[in-house]
Amino acid sequence: KWTTDDGRIMVNGQPLVLKGVNYSGFETETYAPHGIWDHNLNDMLDFIKDNNFNAVRVPFSMEMVRDNPVIMNVHCHNNPNLCGTSALRMLDIFIDRAGERGLLIVLDNHRTQSGGYISPPLWYNNSAGYPEDEVIRLWKHLVMRYKNQWNVFAIDLKNEPHDAATWGRSNRNTDWNQAAERMINALHEFPGLFFVGGIEWGGRFENAAQYPILTGHAHLNERVVYSPHCYGPDVYDRSEFHVENMHEYAKNLDRIYTAKYGFLAEKGYPVVIGEWGGKAKPGTRDAKWNNWFADWIRDKCMTNNFYWAINPNSGHTGGLLEDDWKTPIQHKLDLVSRAQPNPTKFKTHNNKICITKGT
Repeated sequence: KWTTDDGRIMVNGQPLVLKGVNYSGFETETYAPHGIWDHNLNDMLDFIKDNNFNAVRVPFSMEMVRDNPVIMNVHCHNNPNLCGTSALRMLDIFIDRAGERGLLIVLDNHRTQSGGYISPPLWYNNSAGYPEDEVIRLWKHLVMRYKNQWNVFAIDLKNEPHDAATWGRSNRNTDWNQAAERMINALHEFPGLFFVGGIEWGGRFENAAQYPILTGHAHLNERVVYSPHCYGPDVYDRSEFHVENMHEYAKNLDRIYTAKYGFLAEKGYPVVIGEWGGKAKPGTRDAKWNNWFADWIRDKCMTNNFYWAINPNSGHTGGLLEDDWKTPIQHKLDLVSRAQPNPTKFKTHNNKICITKGT
C-alpha cells in the first residue's frame, strides 16, 4: 500500500526512502530504452541495481501508448526475444525485469508525440489529436495494464508544464493544478502515487501554498506527491550561478529554491525531486551547483529523488555512464550516493516482496 503521511512517502505504513534514476528512450522514436542498440537490457538494469538505486522514472510518449508501434534500434543478438516487440510489450518486459531486481517504477508522461523537443507546454495538444479526454483515456489504458504490478508505484501526470501553464488562476484551459485534480480523479483506480510537477519547466510551486492539489477525496489526496525539477548552469545558466562568494551563493540559492518549492517540505507536503543533474565536471560552475544542491536537499529533508539520467546521450546533462554505455562516471555516482546513501530495499522471494528499511 502506497500513501503519504506528514511529508513522508509510506509503503505498508513504513517510510519509503527513494534513490531513483531516470532512464529515457520510450518517449523517443525508438519506443524503447536507449542503449539496447549495443548492450543487453539486463546489464543496464543490473548497473542501476548494483549502484544502490531502488527506483527508475521511465519517460514515455502518449503516441507510444496510442499506436503501440514495433520498437526500433535493438541489438537482436544481445537482446534475444526483444526484436520485433511492440512498445507496450517492451514496457511490460522492462517493468518485469526491474521488479526482479527490486526496482520501483514511475511512469512519466514525458511528451505527447515521440521524439523532438519537450512538448506540448500544456497537458493536452488539441491540434495533434490529443485533447484532455484522450490523454486521460490513454492514461487509463496504462493504469489498467499495470494497476496490479507491484513495482509500478507512481505515475507522473505531465512532464514539465511550461509557457502558458498556470497554477491557481481559475482558467480551465491553462491551470495545471485543476487539470491534475481532474486527472487524478479520473485515474482513481490506480493504487499508487500521483506525481505532480510544477509549472515553468517543473520547478515552480509558489501558488501551491494557496492552491494545493485537492481532489475532493481523502484517499486520493494522501497519494499526491509534489515533484519539482531543478538544474544548474549546464542546462540553463542564470545570474545566481555566478556569485563567487560561497556563503552568498548558498544563501541566495536557498532563498530562491525555498520560495519555489522548498516551502512544501517545510509545510509537511510530500516532495520527490523528479529530475536534477548535469555534467558536473569537476572544477566547473555546474559541479559547484550540483554539490550544493545535493547538500541542500539533505538539509531540507527532500532527499527522495530521481537523478537525470543514466543516458549518456542526454545532451545538456550527459549521464551516469560514458558514451560507451558501460563505463561509470564515478563522481556523479558519488554525488547521488551522498544525496541519498541508504534507500529502502525491495527483494522478491517466493511470490512475496521483502522490504528492508532505508534511512
